[in-house]
Amino acid sequence: MKSMDLALEPRSLRDAMEMASLAKIMGYRLVAIENSDPQRAREYARVFTEEGIEALTRVTIEADSWGKTVNILKRIALNFDLVAVKPKSAEAVRLAARDPRVGLVVLSPGMARYMDKSQAAMLREGGAAVELRFLPLLHGGDPRAGLRGTMIIARRAAAYEAPLVVTSGARTKWEMWHPRTVHAMLVAFGLPENIAKLAITGYPAAIVNTKARHPSPGGEAV
Repeated sequence: MKSMDLALEPRSLRDAMEMASLAKIMGYRLVAIENSDPQRAREYARVFTEEGIEALTRVTIEADSWGKTVNILKRIALNFDLVAVKPKSAEAVRLAARDPRVGLVVLSPGMARYMDKSQAAMLREGGAAVELRFLPLLHGGDPRAGLRGTMIIARRAAAYEAPLVVTSGARTKWEMWHPRTVHAMLVAFGLPENIAKLAITGYPAAIVNTKARHPSPGGEAV
C-alpha cells in the first residue's frame, strides 16, 4: 500500500521543490497540497508530480456556523480535489462528518472530547475520516497538552472504529514526518500495528477514492 500525507502546505515554490524531493526519498506515493488559492495549489502539486508523486489539491474550511460553511462549500469546493473542514463547534463537528463533499474532519488536540461513538458513526455514515495533524506537536503551546490530546484522539478513533488519517500539516521540509516515524508514534500511543499502518495508507486511500475529484487512474489509490 502507498504511504500518503494528505496535508502538505508549502509556503513557496522553493519549499514545494524541497518537500517534493524529500517526500520521494521518504517513500510517499501520494500527497495533497493545501492552499487557499487553487491556482497556486495546482502549481505546487505539479512540482510533486514531476518527482513521480501523485498530488491532489485540497482546502481546509474553518467552520463556526454550519449554515455559513455550507455556502462556502458550494462556492469553493469545486476548485479543489479534496475538501477538509476544521470545526470550531460541536454542531460543525457532527454535520461536517455527514456532508458528502467533506473528506476529512480536522480535530485539533483540544477537541479530543468530540471523538466519541456518535462522531465515529457519523464519519462512517458520511464516508469521511477524522484527520489528526502532527504539526501541533512541533509548535506552540504546552507540548504535553498537545501530545495528550493527539494521543486521546488517536486512541478513541481506533476504539470506536472511526477512519483515522494522520497528516503532517508540514509547511517546510523540516516539518515533514517519515511514514515509519508516524507509524511508530501511533503504536507508542497504544494503537494496534494494523490500525497505525492504515492511518497513513488504507484510510487515506479510501478518502482519495471516494471523496477526491481526481482519483488516481482506475479509481485505485493503493
